[in-house]
Amino acid sequence: MRAGGNIEITDLMRFGHLAAAVFAGWILIAPSIDCARRGLQRETPLSEWEHMDTFTTQQGCESYRATVIEAEKADSKNLYNARYAYSLCVRDDDPRIKGE
Repeated sequence: MRAGGNIEITDLMRFGHLAAAVFAGWILIAPSIDCARRGLQRETPLSEWEHMDTFTTQQGCESYRATVIEAEKADSKNLYNARYAYSLCVRDDDPRIKGE
């Protein structure tokens, strides 16, 4: 590209990395339920956990998680209560959810 008036390709590439960092969101993940064993698969890698919901901020994710845990607390035998108790809020670019 011409020097002076045009944007260099390397500038666009840098903007792409910045945009990815700015637009990264948060995912609420939870262990899968094994119906055959009637329990949670807590020991499986995070890449195998279920994607429950997506949020723009960590605070939004954690707030939702806390709300669900509180709502399910009344039924201590409820498997979903335990599932959300073990759930995690992670960035959508976290290598652990990609199996890296």
